[in-house]
Amino acid sequence: MRKRSITLAVMVLVVAALIGCANQTKPATLPPGALNTFDATSYESLMGAQAVLNSVKADIGKLPPEAKPALNKAIASYNAAEAAWQAYHAVGGGNTAAVNAAITQAVADVAALVTAFTAGAK
Repeated sequence: MRKRSITLAVMVLVVAALIGCANQTKPATLPPGALNTFDATSYESLMGAQAVLNSVKADIGKLPPEAKPALNKAIASYNAAEAAWQAYHAVGGGNTAAVNAAITQAVADVAALVTAFTAGAK
């Protein structure tokens, strides 16, 4: 039971960080390979969402049945956001509004998944 509490706490912290990343205006320095600040923060948000999804998938046996639709939706949203970011990154820029909308949706769906997962854990 303690491991599950730790996993849930980590997921909540990651979602909180994801929400904070969306409001971040400028990292101190751009990471290697980043095109610009938008590219860097988009990548960071995707990696946070991926970490939460991987954590939930690792505990898939503990996932309450009512949370499975939220997992499927979060995975689909993440895949769409990651594809949008990959396209943006590959061409060296592009439609930031579309990428931002896709990432915002993915983060919201991951947050909903965490809520569904923690509600089922009670």
